[in-house]
Amino acid sequence: MSKTRLWLERIGVGIIAVLSLTAPFVFGFVYYLGVTDGIDINAGDPLRESRIWMIHERRGPAGIGWLYTAPTDSPQPGVQCARSQLIVLSWSSSPLLDTSARYCRCYESAGNRLRESAVTCKE
Repeated sequence: MSKTRLWLERIGVGIIAVLSLTAPFVFGFVYYLGVTDGIDINAGDPLRESRIWMIHERRGPAGIGWLYTAPTDSPQPGVQCARSQLIVLSWSSSPLLDTSARYCRCYESAGNRLRESAVTCKE
């Protein structure tokens, strides 16, 4: 048996192992999103919040949405800004990955909380 064939067999076994180990996780994760309201990460923190959920239409599940927020540069001292992006994987009519929804908000400290500010984000 040649070394090339031996390595191709090992790579093939590795690919099958990875697929067989990750498939149950993926199906379980999608099922979990379908029976719950989704997963909130850092809920209540407007600068670092993320959310993953199942999108439902009248006919049933139609896709998965992921909204994540990350801090960005501030236009002035005392103001903190965060950019958010919505990613939607839709399979209702045809598979579609939409990443066009983006926005930015700025916040000012009000005691121990952050409140939305009228300051606009830097581009």
